[in-house]
Amino acid sequence: MSAPAKNPSLIVGIDLGTTHTVVAWAERDAEPGAIRVFPIPQLVTATEIEARPLLPSLLYAPLPGEAPADPFGDAPFALGEHARRRGGEVPGRLIASAKSWLCHPAVDRTAPILPWGADDDAAALPRVSPLDASARILAHVRRTWDDAFPERPLAEQEVVLTVPASFDQVARELTVEAARRAGLSARLLEEPQAAFYDFMRLAGAQGLDGLLARSGGEAMVLVCDVGGGTTDLSLIRVARGAGAAGAPPVEVARVAVGHHLLLGGDNMDLALAHLCEPRLVGAGEKLDPARFGQLVLACRAAKERLLGGGAEPGAGASAPPDEAPVTVLSHGARLVGSALTTRLGRAEVEGVVLDGFFPEAPADARPQRGRGGLVAFGLPYERDVAITRHVAWFFARHAPGSRGPTALLLNGGVFRARRVAERLAHAIERWGGPPLEVLPYADPDLAVARGAVAYGLALAGRGVRIEGGAARGYYVGLEPPAGGGPRPAVCVVPRGAKEGSVHAAAGRTFALVVGRPVRFDLFASDDARADRAGDIVPLEEDRFEPLPPVAVAFDAGDAARAAAGKRAEVRVQIEGELTAIGTLDLACVELGAPAPRRFRLAFQLREEGRGARAGEAEGGAPAERAPARPHAAATPGGKRLDEAREAIERVFGKGRPDVAPREVKNLVRELERVLGERATWTTEAARALFDTLAPSARSRRRSADHERVFWSLAGYCLRPGFGDAGDPARVAALAPLFAEKLAFPQEARSWQQFWIAWRRVAAGLDEALQVAIRDLADPFLAPAEQRLKKPKGVKPEALDDLLELCASLERVPAGRRSELGAWVLERTWTDRDARLWAAIGRIGARVPAYASVHHVVSPAAAERWLDHLLREKWEELPSAAPAAVQLARRTGDRARDVSDRTRGEVERRLVKVGAPEAWVRAVREVMAVEEAERAAFFGEGLPVGLRLVGE
Repeated sequence: MSAPAKNPSLIVGIDLGTTHTVVAWAERDAEPGAIRVFPIPQLVTATEIEARPLLPSLLYAPLPGEAPADPFGDAPFALGEHARRRGGEVPGRLIASAKSWLCHPAVDRTAPILPWGADDDAAALPRVSPLDASARILAHVRRTWDDAFPERPLAEQEVVLTVPASFDQVARELTVEAARRAGLSARLLEEPQAAFYDFMRLAGAQGLDGLLARSGGEAMVLVCDVGGGTTDLSLIRVARGAGAAGAPPVEVARVAVGHHLLLGGDNMDLALAHLCEPRLVGAGEKLDPARFGQLVLACRAAKERLLGGGAEPGAGASAPPDEAPVTVLSHGARLVGSALTTRLGRAEVEGVVLDGFFPEAPADARPQRGRGGLVAFGLPYERDVAITRHVAWFFARHAPGSRGPTALLLNGGVFRARRVAERLAHAIERWGGPPLEVLPYADPDLAVARGAVAYGLALAGRGVRIEGGAARGYYVGLEPPAGGGPRPAVCVVPRGAKEGSVHAAAGRTFALVVGRPVRFDLFASDDARADRAGDIVPLEEDRFEPLPPVAVAFDAGDAARAAAGKRAEVRVQIEGELTAIGTLDLACVELGAPAPRRFRLAFQLREEGRGARAGEAEGGAPAERAPARPHAAATPGGKRLDEAREAIERVFGKGRPDVAPREVKNLVRELERVLGERATWTTEAARALFDTLAPSARSRRRSADHERVFWSLAGYCLRPGFGDAGDPARVAALAPLFAEKLAFPQEARSWQQFWIAWRRVAAGLDEALQVAIRDLADPFLAPAEQRLKKPKGVKPEALDDLLELCASLERVPAGRRSELGAWVLERTWTDRDARLWAAIGRIGARVPAYASVHHVVSPAAAERWLDHLLREKWEELPSAAPAAVQLARRTGDRARDVSDRTRGEVERRLVKVGAPEAWVRAVREVMAVEEAERAAFFGEGLPVGLRLVGE
């Protein structure tokens, strides 16, 4: 991260919103009333520049030859109002909702996946990651600011960057990284708090005193911030000061924040788009993803006009019209006559927004957990869109002794519509609580940025500061109890922890395995119970949310001891801190050492291992850890593991004359005798065996049996290629061996184990290695008429296993995977082997097993394959039904789903052949991928890394 400015003269607040970005600022010694908004220069046409308070948070990729002006260095994209306008005219070239993508766990947020749903062969289409899209918007802000204030560059000021209160630690760290890439060092602030800072700025001491007087001396304020992508809920308590000398006259504390809700204006635009779509193309027909994106933007513009949310701040307000046009241009259309047009009425829009998103909801209402929510553009939007039910559930959880808040602060453009604000206030009043005061909100588009500056001023002693600390408590998972029962976890940062305060799990001593990287499972809870650092609590599913894992690497001395087979443990204490910039810092600190080592735990943010969590985006419970299988025995260790390692060393270590050929052949059987059946080996044991085997990789060339057993054991012990913190290094060590192929290429069984080994670790292979495997394999799998040149000296056997491997390579570009599917389809015309359709099912799966969902092949390709599959006799083809489910599974993402017509045909066929009901439902509605489906691929559970040894 960039070094913070030493002597900043300004405080700058940036609201990096889903829909708009806003910047406000003030001198460090200014009063809160002196905060100003920075009009951001931007393109409003291809050649015109204007400075406006709102910068649309959009990136548009101009068509070849379009060449708009680039005065701000934004190429190859255009930003600002021009991007918004052109994105609504040209399908498939607009990047929107980058902020929402930052918190999407089922994609690689560092990979160039946007614009989502664009054709793979789109002409000269640049792509960026959600992280880089956010960084580009911030970089535009920095460049335009520096042009306006050359003596006060933005990187040298105190920057406060706002995020949803519900953003988890990964999304927060990605936001900080986006700022760093833009050359900024930023402190994070929760958006509802920023909105309340702006309210306090406007209300002043007199306004706060009046609020307390009307609330009986203490006010419980519910902040409801409905933005473009999220609904953010916070509960803030305002009370009179203690009266002690030096104490503030008013004390303000954030009591609670809500769960992350990907629910906001984008969902309303989607609902309106679904309403308009059949009017444009007819019942039963659908627009392609790019043109549907145009329709969503057109509905957003109509909604803002009809609900009164489209006027620029400060502009004279006028009555909204009774109706507004909604137009979608045809591909390449330049004439109005070739466009599709309908109209939306104001009453119609209010009905969708009020009845769908703000229905009446009693105090005991709970969000519905149905499977069919509004899902689009790959984003897993909240399944229950009734904001009022989420508000009721949030308040009931965090204020169980109260019947309702005393005040309501609204923020977000949707509340410009008076009827929407009144509907939410009325729903809360119906709970029967105290009289509800709706606090004044001057301008919901600007409040968060201005409040961020007010927060910076409060830190400098110029204003009331909101206290509250960590919105959630953080916990590290421990080993499950041997006798069964809930898995325990230790609290490392309690809920409410103050920024900058280090919390130690006092009284708890842990044994940390060193000598190799270790992964830790991390959990968060916003439960109102007051756990302290060091408390051991059971992981109850309804209280805890799994986060991406954290990992630690060790120094060279520990690594050397591990390489020598010496397992070492150190006694440590866990420390946690909520940093001043708003991120989480965890570490294991060595105990009893003159110079204690501090092992920092870092979030694993990249794609490695994230595939196991894809089920969350598809409508199921989070599944960050690979599914564990029940173990028949405890984790092997000590003498048994040493004995197993010795068996490997005898066969693959330095040449020993007393090792008979049969001992080589029977090595796996010997390991099972020592450790138990392979199915019971834990990841820890399997990785230990791999670490013993890998340094002797060259020994596989001693004989054909050595080579076959090596690949059999290496693939099995490293499957699925991720899960342990040391797996990237293990895969990197194994990867060069692929190019060496086999020393005994005449052995068919060795080729079989070679292909199986790479299939087993496929989830850990990066795109480059997966493509290299395909480069080798394609000449042997392609039809003869393709005339692909086969490499010299390579005559692989076991081509069916090679095909299974290639079908499992999910990070290969979608175009090449579609090509492989077409080759395999051609073989099904004359070959009835069920494995062919199993391969097609995996190649064309709508939900990948481990890769980011942007690698999924196009629905057009999947439909072509389904068209052929539906002509087959499923009763004679056992792989037909499961392949059809993989190809036709409903995700809710228009960019991945096959047509309703095709899905309907698959559903009817599944029913006809008596397929399991779960398969039928997976095609009919959005369903989570079952654990059993993933377990077949991911194998064993992952190591815990910590063991409680004393109190």
